[in-house]
Amino acid sequence: MDDHGIRIRDIKALDDIKLFPVLTKKDVLQAGDSIISSRYPRWMTRMGYTGGTTGTPMQLRRDLFSIANEHAFVRRQWDWAGIGLRDKCAYLTGRLVAKPDDKGSSLYAYDPIMKELILSTYHLSPETAKDYASVIKSYGAKAIVGYPSAVCLLARTCLLSGIDIKIKSTLTSSETLSKGMRDTVAKAFDCTVYDFYGSAERVCYIQTCERGRYHVIPEYGLTELVPVDTWDNGKCKVVSTGFWNMAMPLIRYDTGDLVTRSDEPCPCGRSFQVVKSIEGRQADIVRTPSGREFGAAILTHLLYGAGNILESQIIQDALDHLTIKYVPSSEFSQKDVKAFEGLILQHLPGELKADLKQVKAVERTQSGKIRPVVSVIDRQNRINMSQANLSPANAIAEP
Repeated sequence: MDDHGIRIRDIKALDDIKLFPVLTKKDVLQAGDSIISSRYPRWMTRMGYTGGTTGTPMQLRRDLFSIANEHAFVRRQWDWAGIGLRDKCAYLTGRLVAKPDDKGSSLYAYDPIMKELILSTYHLSPETAKDYASVIKSYGAKAIVGYPSAVCLLARTCLLSGIDIKIKSTLTSSETLSKGMRDTVAKAFDCTVYDFYGSAERVCYIQTCERGRYHVIPEYGLTELVPVDTWDNGKCKVVSTGFWNMAMPLIRYDTGDLVTRSDEPCPCGRSFQVVKSIEGRQADIVRTPSGREFGAAILTHLLYGAGNILESQIIQDALDHLTIKYVPSSEFSQKDVKAFEGLILQHLPGELKADLKQVKAVERTQSGKIRPVVSVIDRQNRINMSQANLSPANAIAEP
């Protein structure tokens, strides 16, 4: 504030927040612990990580109240989806159930207190998806919660195999949900799909109401939808100031994600800002020789715990091989390399090898974003299909 000549008395209205400069993820990474509040007791905080647009998890301090508060906001989305506290939910997210190469252990676990059926996304393939569908039916799950790429694979498998699953709602987050993916999931499970957007930085929440519209949640943070160009196409950057995490408050934080703004009121009657679509977090799918599929959200777990990395990108250059490019900070050491290698062994199956490659910068898209996951072989397959005038089997959406 001193550097920019901002005084407390200058802040008189919400719009005065624009006196502050926009904070980027790179700013936070370079600031390190200096951006953590010195007035909040460290013992009352917990460490978290985010992947975000660079694909590089950033360490974050969260106060205990904000962690509990987060559950309340998630609960609102579940309520909008018609899912109650006593309803069983099946999860296809990043939680570890068994080691990647472990085929003898159960690939799912059930928490009777939280009523959560946790399925191993790390073992998800067209074959295991059939077993997962059977387990979901036998447990009587009312909702499926997960990453779009994982839920869509399960849905495609059910449609192609003639497996009938009927649930009330599917809730997706952490990756971009395309219209094709939404339609495939809705058809496979005969349900409504509720996609929602949040960030580990705890600055913004965008949730889907009963009428299928995205709403920016105003109690969660002050969100600015900043136009990205002079064309009136509604494309905006998400710049937000979080209200709840006092351990590491972020002011005017650029999430790096894009949305398409809408000025139309929602028929649900809520006066929250409406968003037509969420454009951020787009990435390719990594496929293994045995048929497993890994989306961007699950792959960024490879980096959770590997510190001092400014940017990274996971590239599949062969069916059995990944190259992980990374830009180290000035504090990066051999210890970080060892941590990196350990995380790869922990999360990837043996059929998928990975090499680390230090680079000066990771290539960006035309809009300046980094695709966290790029599959060279997947893109080549799509080019071949296009040249042969082919389309995916049965018109079922590929992620």
